[in-house]
Amino acid sequence: MLRVDTALYGSAILVDRLLALLLLPLLTRAIGAGDYGAWTQTLVTSGLLLPLVLFAFPTTIVRSFAAEARARQRLPGFFRFGAIALALWCMAALGAWALRAPLAQLVWGEEARMLLIPALLGVLAGDAAVEFANAWLRAAGHIGWIAAALVLRSVLRYAVVWAMVAPGGQPLEGWLPVYALTQAALGLALLALAVGLLRRAAASAPPAADPAESLPSMLRFSAPLVALALFGALNNSVDRFLLVRGLGLDTVAIYAAAVSLCAVPAALHGVIGFTLFPVLSRAWHEGRRSEAKRLTWRALSVFALAAVPLATAIAAAGPWLLPWLATAEYRPAWPVFVGQSLAVLLFGGYQILLYPLLLDGRSGRVLQMAMASAVANVALNLTLIPPLGMSGAALAAALCNAALLAWVLPQARRVLAQADGR
Repeated sequence: MLRVDTALYGSAILVDRLLALLLLPLLTRAIGAGDYGAWTQTLVTSGLLLPLVLFAFPTTIVRSFAAEARARQRLPGFFRFGAIALALWCMAALGAWALRAPLAQLVWGEEARMLLIPALLGVLAGDAAVEFANAWLRAAGHIGWIAAALVLRSVLRYAVVWAMVAPGGQPLEGWLPVYALTQAALGLALLALAVGLLRRAAASAPPAADPAESLPSMLRFSAPLVALALFGALNNSVDRFLLVRGLGLDTVAIYAAAVSLCAVPAALHGVIGFTLFPVLSRAWHEGRRSEAKRLTWRALSVFALAAVPLATAIAAAGPWLLPWLATAEYRPAWPVFVGQSLAVLLFGGYQILLYPLLLDGRSGRVLQMAMASAVANVALNLTLIPPLGMSGAALAAALCNAALLAWVLPQARRVLAQADGR
């Protein structure tokens, strides 16, 4: 089943990445570097706010509801967690609007871009709805539906951007709200699908043998994961915010385009982790720890065998490939591709090895390391960006992710070594 789910989701991710690569030349050739930089900053900021709005519920949902014995408890959990997430999004929207001028300065480097804040909130709503629905579909084992929704979302994204941008010349403020609205509508449709599937499964499921985990208990599990996800997102995006303040949106546009190309191998650990974690969670909580150990090391091996050659090829070809995909303006130095490719490989290994630690209840230690890495990342970027520019930001990312992998590897070994004795 794991292989089938991985193949389904992997195929959908392949379509998503291909369309993303097609979107890169479309946007970089049709709009100015400033608007492209603002576009990428909007998506990055949505990703940064997502853990706050969802309160790390996707991980908690998979951990607590993946077992078949929990089938009848999923639908009530959906509405409880959904109400909390909706309230958190409303709070985020009110805060963003109240602080729109400083937020625009922080995100886009200029207050005039505050007109993009409603679109940013729409993108955030769509991202949150999709991630929340996917979490319940993962817990219920509906990877095929997730794959289909991902393909539809990718096609819709490309079609909307093409329809709004290709005719020529429309500024970002004119088409980004339409993009946000379509993504939010897709998110609502996916939520409705999840409710229907959860209701059908609950109707045919036997009564649970044990009582449901209490909401306060699940919230206590989520709380440190919120900080973990937030610091993880900061670790991956703080360079953008420092670059935009120091070098402007045009530089961020070029850097973001290079990062998007180097991030292609990240799809591999994304696919592996997406399908692996529910299976690991079931094995872990059902006492099959040796199986969880075997799956973890096999997943790490598969990722390394597939990602290392791909990342190496991108690092070598990136300096001429990116200008060919985009325009001659998008020509960052070779160290940017090397640093970012290495950062992607190191972070992929870290993410896969993180799952056993989370299942073993070591989220506190993981959070401490994520906080330390985020602080180090800020310090390294502040030190390296002034003399090295984009190359300094890429080097900082590689160094911080190397530290994360060096920390998690012995921790995961110890946790998984205990599996043989249980």
